[in-house]
Amino acid sequence: MLRPAFIEALKAFAPGQETPFFAYDAVAINEAATRLLRAFGGVRFFYAMKANPSLGILRLLKKLGFAVEAVSVGEVLRAFRAGFSPDEVLMNGPVKTDAALRTLAEAGVPRLGIDSFADLERVARHLPGAEVLIRTNPDLPVRTHPSLATGRGDSQFGFMPEDLPRALARAKAAGLRVLGLHLHLGSSLGDARDFAEGYRRLYALASELGPFAVVDLGGGFGLDLEVERLAPLVEPFFQVASEVWLEPGRFLVARAGVLVARVWGTKQTRRRYLLLDAGMTQFLRPALYGATPPIVHLYEGQGEAVFDLVGPACESGDVIARDVRLPIPSEGDLILIGEAGAYGSAMSSNYLDTPRPAAYLFDGRCFRLLARAEEASELWKREEDAGACVD
Repeated sequence: MLRPAFIEALKAFAPGQETPFFAYDAVAINEAATRLLRAFGGVRFFYAMKANPSLGILRLLKKLGFAVEAVSVGEVLRAFRAGFSPDEVLMNGPVKTDAALRTLAEAGVPRLGIDSFADLERVARHLPGAEVLIRTNPDLPVRTHPSLATGRGDSQFGFMPEDLPRALARAKAAGLRVLGLHLHLGSSLGDARDFAEGYRRLYALASELGPFAVVDLGGGFGLDLEVERLAPLVEPFFQVASEVWLEPGRFLVARAGVLVARVWGTKQTRRRYLLLDAGMTQFLRPALYGATPPIVHLYEGQGEAVFDLVGPACESGDVIARDVRLPIPSEGDLILIGEAGAYGSAMSSNYLDTPRPAAYLFDGRCFRLLARAEEASELWKREEDAGACVD
């Protein structure tokens, strides 16, 4: 739920801005972070920056004591740019290429999550002595969208439990500094039973193969999850590890952010549509995962109707939400698309040569620019000198 003060601030700010744009509430991010810090005493937090890698948000979370979790070299370099040191960055992901590892050797070596034997061998070759976590796949079919379930036995992530002893031995023999074990069950998990079972399986492995310096329990907290209920499930890991890490991402930022769009008309086919200047190009989750974001209107209308909210792409799938009851709008009225603080700007694209929109952070007093809107000319700049033969 958006803070009323944030909505009121947007009512004053948004009419004078070009749309669409992203807006984030720093107070809400702070509140979510504080809730986690209070719930999990003694745990070290690594913000999953793929949820929203804005430099301004990274710097805000750094001030609150968070480290960061990255899944690409680009994210690692961005984290360094935001002021994080290599030991405050954990890089996960199933593919770390030779080129990526050479870049890390020059820029700074973060902690690394090892995801396969091929991954292990490349890291040992390029970054001898690197500090690593060995990721385990608990073979657990959690309750979430299939594309978000990363701890299933048929997913591409982590070592199966029976392969863990060999992975640990091989990493140590290769000269890597093994910190401990890593687990990530999936994303948008709303049922505490999934965490209970996943943590139980990891605790059994850590008890058998440890003790370790670190056990990383990953993230995946659904927005409505009572995270306080997980604290008793996390506490036992301090018996098998000196440090326990968690990787929250969407939980921290999703409800703190909105995508602000303007209405450019209504139309009727077999369904009634509200035509917006924002859609799948700016916020892909509804089209990709069937997500249904909350909608808030910043206008007063005469009467009400039920609309499907659609964007400007020439795609039948460019639907933000269906069957939303709203006051009947006029052209130029403003809509807030909620839960866009996570995987909104991060997954936005230049599809259809669409410049990515501006982003602003509300600090409780004023809106500060986080990212300017792209210019159309930037979209083809990389292609201007193309055409020469390449050896």
